[in-house]
Amino acid sequence: MSVNYNFAFKNSKLKEWQRPLSSNLLSSEANLKSKIIYLYNILTNNPEIFAPPALIIVSALLIQAISLYPINIINSLESNHREYIRVSQKLSATKKRINTMKKYMDNVQGFFSQATPSYLFAFYLQNSVPQGVQLNNYFVSDTSFDITASAYEIEALNQLLTLLIESPVINKKSVIVENITRKESANTSNNGADSNVILQIKGNMLRLSLERREVLYKEAYAQGLLRKLSRFKNLNLLIRS
Repeated sequence: MSVNYNFAFKNSKLKEWQRPLSSNLLSSEANLKSKIIYLYNILTNNPEIFAPPALIIVSALLIQAISLYPINIINSLESNHREYIRVSQKLSATKKRINTMKKYMDNVQGFFSQATPSYLFAFYLQNSVPQGVQLNNYFVSDTSFDITASAYEIEALNQLLTLLIESPVINKKSVIVENITRKESANTSNNGADSNVILQIKGNMLRLSLERREVLYKEAYAQGLLRKLSRFKNLNLLIRS
């Protein structure tokens, strides 16, 4: 069992030190002025304790005061910022749609920039067949043609060849006579034989520009193709601008 006994002061002249009670002026009934002076004295006598936190507090309050002006500006512009974001999103969506349409137009442009369509070739071929010439057969692709024609007179076939070379849809430098033969046929009415000349012609068609194609469509009365070309040109001009 422990005994609460201090042997240090037994038979000694030493006195036990007791910590004096602090006079807490703030908790006393002193007036306000005295309390303010007391606090001021504490702050001035202990700067190393109160100076750093006081500096931090003052700096924080100063920063908050300075930031009030830009905060007010930001708040006043918030509605404009939301409108800007909304418009930017719409512009971005529109730009994506335009890029998609550009890709589509690039794919469709091949239809209008390819060689002469069959309609134009057939139209000018019909106008190039002179009297006395018969077309036995012909083949037309996107870029070339192969015609076999026959006539009783070589002059008629020469005229056909000249008209084909002068056609606005045919590359005149590519036209060649692949084969020419003479075939004898019996003529029952005259009890004799007729000489029939067969001519095979090959060549390539021109790659027409949109402007030239439009002119030829008008000349060939191709109203449907002309309307398609006009819509394509207008849409392409609108997208590229």
